[in-house]
Amino acid sequence: MRELISHLPRAIQSYLISDYNAKNTRFEANTCIRTTTEEINKIIPKVLLKHFDAGEEDLRLLAKDCAESCHYLLRQTIHYKAFTFVTKKETDVSAALRIDSCESEFLFSDSSVNASTRSDTIVLSYEKCANFVRGNGITPPKPSKKLTFDGCLKRMLDEVWWLRKLRCVLRRSTEQVMIYLNKVNRVKGIYCSDWTAKNRRFQKSHQLESLKKILMTNELGEQFTLYDIYEKGVSNPINRRNELMTRMHGFEELSKEHGHLGIFVTLTCPSKYHRAYSRSGGENPKWNGATPHDSQQYLCTTWARIRAEFNRKNIRLYGLRVSEPQHDGTPHWHLMIFVEAHQLESCKVIIEQYSLEEDGDEPGAKENRVKFVDIDPKKGSATGYVAKYVSKNIDGANLDEGIYGENPIEGAERVEAWASCWGIRQFQQLGGVSVTVWREMRRLKKLFDKDEKLQQIHQSADQGKWGIFVTLMGGVFSKRKDQLVRPYYDFEVNKDTGAIKANLFDGIPIFKLKGIFYKGKEIITRVHQWRIEKIAAPFSSSLGVL
Repeated sequence: MRELISHLPRAIQSYLISDYNAKNTRFEANTCIRTTTEEINKIIPKVLLKHFDAGEEDLRLLAKDCAESCHYLLRQTIHYKAFTFVTKKETDVSAALRIDSCESEFLFSDSSVNASTRSDTIVLSYEKCANFVRGNGITPPKPSKKLTFDGCLKRMLDEVWWLRKLRCVLRRSTEQVMIYLNKVNRVKGIYCSDWTAKNRRFQKSHQLESLKKILMTNELGEQFTLYDIYEKGVSNPINRRNELMTRMHGFEELSKEHGHLGIFVTLTCPSKYHRAYSRSGGENPKWNGATPHDSQQYLCTTWARIRAEFNRKNIRLYGLRVSEPQHDGTPHWHLMIFVEAHQLESCKVIIEQYSLEEDGDEPGAKENRVKFVDIDPKKGSATGYVAKYVSKNIDGANLDEGIYGENPIEGAERVEAWASCWGIRQFQQLGGVSVTVWREMRRLKKLFDKDEKLQQIHQSADQGKWGIFVTLMGGVFSKRKDQLVRPYYDFEVNKDTGAIKANLFDGIPIFKLKGIFYKGKEIITRVHQWRIEKIAAPFSSSLGVL
């Protein structure tokens, strides 16, 4: 029995041993642990099957091995193409001896290699490496407008790229196994497993300590730790919550001013996406093996179809979307939406129609899949209604208890761990104007431009008046291209050499936010040049702290 589970993390082993000991007969226990282990092994990516209980050092060695395997595939392809680009007078042996040097030529230069041959070899090498990556349960990088074939290939040859991917896939695979074992529910471990919650707590604690040891110095000699900068930015949960509530309040003021109506919408996934029942925590027999990531993709796809229909019907909206986990980690969405009064009913019909497209005839779908609450200003504010959902998903401040009766601060901590594990964006503004411009304006202590309109926009941002800021920028329904002020991006330049910095893998110039753009003028808001003065010992998250 122990041989079957020896490759699993200790937390998972302890759960399996407990289940084993709880069975009535030895035959029943052996059968259960064998079938359970077989199912768990199907979840684990091939590359981690023998390393599922790996620590950081093990992952680094594994990343190096994977990168070297891709290098081998590249050299193999170059060898296959050798006589196309190596001097034809050379023998097979001499051509093979030049493979290592030719590999660097293929990756970083095409000066001595026929362009067509190089291109064919890069594409063939990419396909071989991509198949290797895919066969190990990891999604390979895909060429696009921003990613070149060369860049994608270089990523798969890079140890650091592999290490990041392995950390992510190990974290998610472990959580997926916990969900399969039904250890994520309101009874066993709400929102995420205890393993993930404890690992995230450990990781954040060390990250914050590292920030305190990294000193940044600007050209004026001013010094701050990265922790000081973190404290002032929206990464700080308190600042993040305050900004979200400020924007929500501004939207509500605009809705009253223009006579728009507010609705609070809750979108839930079909039954097959849920692992456990909400009351008992018992296993849901309809569950199809979906992860929180799969469920989030379902909600994103459904909302994309709803927005497309809104565009066809010229229905405009603005507000805030909150993505949060239900007790078993399955995400659902809360949306505070403001629309023009005459379009409210059409908006509801469209949302309900697309929310019930998949399994809309299953029991309880019409009652639970989508819910609407009309916001009545006489009974309370929209901002107040959404405040508890914002707080629950950030730090649990000002709440007596969570939805399931949990401690709100611990609940918020587990929600954040859930979002980090599955890469889920918790908050998203719907409609409105650029938040980037708002934040850049607030960076400016004083605006030297005498333009009256720009001065008013800066003043509204500086005073935290989101509603006025939106109006001055062009209105709540203005398109980004029509807004009065836009973010300004420019090349990132190495101040020592003057060279334009480029992406490590693709060689594409790096654009960086510099300030704002107004009436053909660039206004720089990020005026300082910073350098790292002191670096703490590098921190790497521990995977498997239980």
